[in-house]
Amino acid sequence: MATLRLSDDVDPEHAAETLVSRTYGLVAASFADRIIGRDGRRDVTAGMLKVISHRLSELYSGPFDRMIHGGSLPLISIDHLERRGPNPFLYNPATGEVRSDFLGLVQQALMRLISRNRLRRQDIDAELLASLFKELFSNTHLHARTDLTGALYRRSARGIVFALRSVDLPQETFAADLIPLREYFARIAPLSTRPRVEFLEVSVFDSGPGLAARAKGSAISNEMPVEQEYDLVQRCFLKNVTTQSDPAHGLGLPRVMLALKSSGGFMRLRTGRLALYKWFPPGIDQPRIGKDDLRFVDEDGGRPRTHAGVAGTVFSILIPTGLGS
Repeated sequence: MATLRLSDDVDPEHAAETLVSRTYGLVAASFADRIIGRDGRRDVTAGMLKVISHRLSELYSGPFDRMIHGGSLPLISIDHLERRGPNPFLYNPATGEVRSDFLGLVQQALMRLISRNRLRRQDIDAELLASLFKELFSNTHLHARTDLTGALYRRSARGIVFALRSVDLPQETFAADLIPLREYFARIAPLSTRPRVEFLEVSVFDSGPGLAARAKGSAISNEMPVEQEYDLVQRCFLKNVTTQSDPAHGLGLPRVMLALKSSGGFMRLRTGRLALYKWFPPGIDQPRIGKDDLRFVDEDGGRPRTHAGVAGTVFSILIPTGLGS
């Protein structure tokens, strides 16, 4: 049984609201079987469910200005708490299918985030972004709601989180110890006419079995060599590789890589025991995806190695929103 305890480093009157205002806190609270108060003893599960319900109502029906928290705009779907149907920002309310057109959604999100940072919308290729997010979210819809036997999870969630990040280049603090990110910023810096660059940061996440397990059709054991798990994940990015019987599937992740290369973006992929990184410099003419483009590195720039195992998959992407004056 999963138990969650509220933190004692937040104002007690706002501890619950503070937790669920953050996407990770909302998901964690939604998945908990039992929630304990700040004192470490009192069961506050019933009260927390009311707070969670209120926040989900905001995220499923409220204006974007009320949904934005700390510069981030979360668009999520939590299946087991959707008594009125899936999130209408992500799904067609009439059919329950993933929206066929994400362009309007992306334009709305960009308009609200950009207006807060005085950026120009024409600096961002909204159509390319809409295609990127549609492919990633559709992938989570297909692969994250059911376990490896095809049974629906008792609890499952997926979503897209938009944010804008200002980075002063060259930047060491933001990159931390991630060598791929440091290399990416170093490549961006000479292309920018100003020291501060705005990046659109987008995370697409799900609580499913993970890419390698889905590709293999069974759970990944700790005894499996990490190189084999990496090979399974890498296969997901090859054309016409799919776990679906429909031949129309199998193009999603290759299209994601093409969109990433076209936009000169950076990606971190966390799934299973892997933390993988890939980046492309901006300004590539007529980009195509070759074999080398599907080679990922670890945080030190070397070959993928074993990290602590996680459930689900998270794609975190940075895209420069305009390098001109």
